[in-house]
Amino acid sequence: MSTDTDDDIRADFLAESGELMAALGQQLVELERRPADGELLNAVFRGFHTIKGGAGFLGLEAMVALCHAAEEVFNALRKGECRMDPDLMDAALEALESLQVMHAAAEAGRTPASAKAGLIGRLRQATQAPPPVAVAAPATGAAADNGAITDDEFEALLDQLHGEGRGPGSVTVESNAAIEPSPEADAHPLARQTAAESSVRVDTAALDGMMNLVGELVLVRNRLKRLCGRADQGPEARAVGELDHITRSLQAAVMRVRMQPIRRVFSRFPRLAREVARGLGKQVEVELVGEDTGLDKSLVEALADPLVHMVRNSVDHGIEPPAQRLSAGKPVIGRLRLSARQAGDQILITVEDDGAGMDAERLRGKAVEKGLLAAADAARLSLQECLQLIFRPGFSTKDQVSELSGRGVGMDVVKSSITALGGSVQIESRLGFGSSIHLRVPLTLAILPALMIGVGPRLLALPLAPVLDVFELDPAQLRRLDRWDVLLHRKETLRLIHLHRWLDLLAAADAPRHVVVAQVENERYGFVVSQVHAREEVVIKPLGAMLRGLAGIAGATVTGSGRVALILDLPGLVRAGPGAE
Repeated sequence: MSTDTDDDIRADFLAESGELMAALGQQLVELERRPADGELLNAVFRGFHTIKGGAGFLGLEAMVALCHAAEEVFNALRKGECRMDPDLMDAALEALESLQVMHAAAEAGRTPASAKAGLIGRLRQATQAPPPVAVAAPATGAAADNGAITDDEFEALLDQLHGEGRGPGSVTVESNAAIEPSPEADAHPLARQTAAESSVRVDTAALDGMMNLVGELVLVRNRLKRLCGRADQGPEARAVGELDHITRSLQAAVMRVRMQPIRRVFSRFPRLAREVARGLGKQVEVELVGEDTGLDKSLVEALADPLVHMVRNSVDHGIEPPAQRLSAGKPVIGRLRLSARQAGDQILITVEDDGAGMDAERLRGKAVEKGLLAAADAARLSLQECLQLIFRPGFSTKDQVSELSGRGVGMDVVKSSITALGGSVQIESRLGFGSSIHLRVPLTLAILPALMIGVGPRLLALPLAPVLDVFELDPAQLRRLDRWDVLLHRKETLRLIHLHRWLDLLAAADAPRHVVVAQVENERYGFVVSQVHAREEVVIKPLGAMLRGLAGIAGATVTGSGRVALILDLPGLVRAGPGAE
């Protein structure tokens, strides 16, 4: 077998086993709630068995040994020969965590180390416990009547092929994927092969290259549309129209290829919440909604850390201890709900708990106590603004530092991370009833719908998603409030940011100006510009090292006219100071 073939097989195994481990984490936590669920026990058993087969083929002996011990436990559980208890669940979760460490070592090209001493022994000891009442398993008689072998017979056949407790020898990798034969598959031998050939694995670098090419095509399309003007007749206009349609379709197709279900992030949180809750003497049940919601692969990776902080924070600060929940008339087990859905060109993610909620007055007092706000400034905060204090660096309501909290880091990381992705964070809370944190992130970070604006001679791109309104500025309506220029818009006071000041440009006193109203985090601001041009899809290009990190700039793009335009970072402009002076 060639080296290239070996590398391909190894890459396939690592990708598939990674997905299986993510599913196992969720299945194990679910199994703690339903220990007698025969289908769930079978699924966990098959997961460990499949990983064992691939690991054996590649000679990853440490993974083979650990998977074999785990599958023995779940084989005994599904046969009713032992029972699931908290200690056994701890051992199973520890085995999965150890497998993930081994998986990471294999990805890095190292030989995985053996599991911790005693872990395999703890797993094997469980199979020697006295048998409890038999566990109900899915009926297999119908399959037997149709001529298909049962699950137990099939697993025994695999063990004969592989050797007890080892992976396959000369058996091909494809044979390891056939874990659960069905009567339909036996009747149609090509069905399994056709299903396997319906999808292929693509290197992420190739997808990134495709997305870059689509981005360049969008720029060329924009330039041709500008050259043809607004004419809607003639062969040139029709050709550009067809190119526009094809470009949009190609862009959507590439986006679909890059999309990954958010379950890749969500699947780790039932287990994480359980571990945090057990360490705090609490109980929590996690509900996942919208796991099939797709978003760009780069966002799937970027959302992992912020969501970890949010889940830990909800269990640590939100969910009350059992005694406190009982005294408040709540169920002993707390509820944590993670949901995701697509809304236009954005993804909405909510982390909601039914815990104690947030005391706005206590947050106000803590901000003053920690020196984050002067007492006079804190007194002017609304209740909603008090809730936003949890996102301030250095803010914590805990009086003592623990492994989980009290250091004043966590939720500020969430806000800065989501803002860097071009998203926003909002929070809702009712004292005694729980809290909800809402994240909004774009579907993709590669192509951005933008409003093209002019500030003096400069052309800028302003992200379109947060834009709410555009109107012509009447200088007579301007007022001064707390170092801000403000005006009344739709019965609300609107704080203004003058972009010509930010660019250090002089604005003619009699030149007409416009205000672009945009939602930045939880407030509305008016961005004063010279001209408002048109909507345009822009391809985001990173800034060079000398410009990277400048406040108010998210990147750059090339417009349809061939000009370079800076892409504005609206939260950065707001942080730059009153009026962007």
